[in-house]
Amino acid sequence: MSGSFADTPQIESKNAPVISLQNQGKIQGIFDRNLVIFKGVPYASPPVQSFRWLPPQPVQKWQGIKETTRFAPICSQKATSWDTDPALKNTSEDCLYLNIWAPKAFFDHPQDQHLYPVMVWIHGGAFVSGGSSLEIYNPSALAQQGIVVVSFNYRLGRFGFFAHPALKQESEEDQWANYGLMDQIAALKWVKNNIISFGGDSNNVTVFGESAGGASIISLMTITDAKGLFDKAIIQSGTGHSKAFPLTPQNQAEAIGINFAQKHHILSSGVDALQELRSLPTDYIIDDLNIQNLQPNLFAGLIIDQTLLTQSLEEAYVKGDFYPVPLLIGDTDGDGLLLSKTSLADLAKDLHTTTEAINHIYNPDNKKSESSIIHQLIADTQILEPTRLLAHQVASKNKPVYRYRFSYIADAARSYSSFGATHASEIPYIFDNLSKAYRSVSNQDHAMAKAIMMSWVNFAKNGNPSVQGFPIFLPINQAPEQLLHFGMDGIKFEKDPFKNRLDFIESIFTKKNSKNKQDIPVNKNLPKYPTR
Repeated sequence: MSGSFADTPQIESKNAPVISLQNQGKIQGIFDRNLVIFKGVPYASPPVQSFRWLPPQPVQKWQGIKETTRFAPICSQKATSWDTDPALKNTSEDCLYLNIWAPKAFFDHPQDQHLYPVMVWIHGGAFVSGGSSLEIYNPSALAQQGIVVVSFNYRLGRFGFFAHPALKQESEEDQWANYGLMDQIAALKWVKNNIISFGGDSNNVTVFGESAGGASIISLMTITDAKGLFDKAIIQSGTGHSKAFPLTPQNQAEAIGINFAQKHHILSSGVDALQELRSLPTDYIIDDLNIQNLQPNLFAGLIIDQTLLTQSLEEAYVKGDFYPVPLLIGDTDGDGLLLSKTSLADLAKDLHTTTEAINHIYNPDNKKSESSIIHQLIADTQILEPTRLLAHQVASKNKPVYRYRFSYIADAARSYSSFGATHASEIPYIFDNLSKAYRSVSNQDHAMAKAIMMSWVNFAKNGNPSVQGFPIFLPINQAPEQLLHFGMDGIKFEKDPFKNRLDFIESIFTKKNSKNKQDIPVNKNLPKYPTR
């Protein structure tokens, strides 16, 4: 397509290595110290025009050598008021590209045939925002530890998650709706087929993602097409099976799609409607959708499409309908994000409990403010209790599962962090990119970043996140109530200090007398907290 990122000019060979990709063509990256970096590598054809709302299509082969030295645009979206990363100004529907950071040693000594573990990052953003090229996600420090790191874009918002009766008519065999998940699977298949050319071990692939990225991994573990595409997983504040984030049934998603079409004066539901929808300008599809404006009547999010997702994630994990892998999973002590004001009384009503019961657990000495209790309740309801539950469900399949908690607050943020380590605050530590998040960084901050990054690296390398010089990290089948705590007073392997709180939330979410846990009704009145 003329003028699209897919038309990146071809170049003659330079000093950087040239890689031949399966069924695509040749690419050439760039040296960066002891790494070789490839940016903007296509893993699917641009999903534009007649390809909008289709599964990812194969890349068209090219002749010559494609220069892959700059990031592709991230997928179309509207930035929020707090988003300042320059990458968010470069968006397009033509966005299905990935990036690779590989140790240069592989290319210097190809005869050694030493393959490196692979880590694949899935970004968060409530399935409406984010991208692989944000500065905070630069994985150079991870790759420096002998890891091949891959990041990729996937379709977001209504481009990535959309249902309409006209789409059902177009596909006779499948009900397509979760295009963003299809993109993720396509990217992982690309990694499986091509990563050996970059020195990566296709039999040692670890996916890691935060928030919606973690929810994606939770979803992928239930999808047959994703089975075998990754060998280990790291889920950071994932929310995919939480009762606060129920999936949307197909019929409801189609009704939402009809609402959106009618807003843009598309009234029919046949082939003509689909042609009109695909003809809408990009900005009309975005339509101000973002984390600050999730438009529940116009955007469905993850959909039970009966093709990829055949049931709720809650039900899938209760029934054991998932493909378990070794897992590192955790949260932050101040997780959750509340964008609308609420009261403790309202939360108690939504949770079918009382303020007295909540205060008994969360404020036994009557010293906490209501806002502090609300934030703790949100964190536990949205992420912490579902994380604990998921950890034990995966461990029940005889896979090693390690649980962590992050409560460290950077020196520069301590004056304004009233409710603990906020949602997503662990990310710059894992990528060791603290200077991208804070104006000043202390030695203690740097030490914490090195420790948590090496824990992730060791898990990717050998399945054990223990780091020399720190407490031994045991899986929960050996220490069911313990976790590795990255906290203000150091790193400790200890009993979960929030156990009583999470037991309380579990008791609310579980019908004690239910014969089948999967019959627990979803409380759709729970406050919606977007993920980052």
